[in-house]
Amino acid sequence: MLNNKLTIGELAKELGVTIRTLRYYDKIGLLKPSDYKEGGHRLYSTEAIVRLQQIQSLKFIGLSLRDISSLLETKKIEQKYLKEAIIYKKKEITSQLEELERTINQLDHMDTVIIDQQHVNLRIFCFIIHSIIWEEKYLAEYNDIRKSMYNLTHIERAELDKKYFELFTEIKELVSSKENPASIRAQTLIQQLIQLSEQTISNTIDGQSIKSFNHLNLLDPFTNGEREFLKEAMHLYMDDSKS
Repeated sequence: MLNNKLTIGELAKELGVTIRTLRYYDKIGLLKPSDYKEGGHRLYSTEAIVRLQQIQSLKFIGLSLRDISSLLETKKIEQKYLKEAIIYKKKEITSQLEELERTINQLDHMDTVIIDQQHVNLRIFCFIIHSIIWEEKYLAEYNDIRKSMYNLTHIERAELDKKYFELFTEIKELVSSKENPASIRAQTLIQQLIQLSEQTISNTIDGQSIKSFNHLNLLDPFTNGEREFLKEAMHLYMDDSKS
């Protein structure tokens, strides 16, 4: 410290800001150095330190640097102005907290889905995550539909996705092992897939809700070869059920 003045590095450390930030404040005239030492290095007096504290305080309640610059030219301000800023900041933080809570719930959801999987198929894993994110983002403007999409609790929905995950994994393993679509194992999985799909539809308050959005190009858990296998196995299953 020189003559009770702080260098830019000392000030940055003292008040927890970056040197880059202080240089930017100097550039826009928000916080000018009190003096310069040999070599042009910035020095800050006690008055400058107080001003930086005021800047930090007003930033904390969400005010812009432009607004802060104007406010610092006066000693008093109407309480109403600060209250509005505080209310807006609280709403902003509340929204962020809600988003974090949704993310935590989604992570818990995926943890439940893969809990029994020693090795996880990445394509199916990403498919499930993508579906969850899609519901949150795309259906946000259709709030009533999103809420009624599944008449299930969070735990029940996670268990449903877990069943899909396990079934999709079995189907992929079946195709990988060159299983015949007409085999008992293949036909059993097709039956399980149909039953699970029917269960999903029955768990909607409005069965058409899901179908209404199936036209969108969502991430597919299956490859072209796996889809061909499913198509053939499904065709055989339907023919057999009619006979």
